[in-house]
Amino acid sequence: MPQTLKTNGLVIRETAVGESDKILTLLTPELGKISVYCKGVRSIKSHRIASTQLFCYDELTLICHGDKYTLGEACLIENFFDIRSDISKFALAQYFADLLCEVSTENEDQSELLTLALNTFHILLSDKPLKLIKSVFELRVLCAIGLTPDISACEGCGNIASEYYLDPVGGTVKCRECLFESDSADPYNSHAYIFVPSYVLRAMNYIISANKKRIFAFSAEDALLDDLTSVCEKYTLSQLGRGFDSLNFYKSL
Repeated sequence: MPQTLKTNGLVIRETAVGESDKILTLLTPELGKISVYCKGVRSIKSHRIASTQLFCYDELTLICHGDKYTLGEACLIENFFDIRSDISKFALAQYFADLLCEVSTENEDQSELLTLALNTFHILLSDKPLKLIKSVFELRVLCAIGLTPDISACEGCGNIASEYYLDPVGGTVKCRECLFESDSADPYNSHAYIFVPSYVLRAMNYIISANKKRIFAFSAEDALLDDLTSVCEKYTLSQLGRGFDSLNFYKSL
């Protein structure tokens, strides 16, 4: 017997099916990432057309057939529509959605990721620099899934320094002395360590440790944002072991 349940969900992917149907990928707090078949929602006559678009956050009634979900009703909470008015913001939001699709899981509590996503989409509607928003989102996504970089002290000597070299795969840092005194003939290139200057280190420490309501509550000059963006992006892509077409499109703008 089919069961009915209610939950909230953020649309992080949409796939057209047939002439008027869709399969939506939703990020929900209790069910995690789920795929939901939505019949007829691409028709202009559908009363659910406005609530089944990418980035929409809805109150949902789902019909469950085992592990399959079909959309019953969708009541729109927030559509983040104004993100679409800026091509750079839209492209960045698409990258964020792709990241969420990549890292979120099924049948697990994903409330932390969902809260982060909603807060980030709200911030995208502000005048905060996109480089800052991107760096914060990437780093906090990794923190949420247990991939927080250990930037507290040098992996080699244990000393605390003002700047480090980050191993983007191992997620640890080394001071200059430990890195270049390694047995490797060319440790910097062979391990692809990323230099993290002091001002970027301070920003990363803030992002990692800040209360979720305060993660965007800092400002930075363009030079810092350029370096912060580079470090966070390289660390994210290295940890996930892949690139994203949506990221490439955003960077091309």
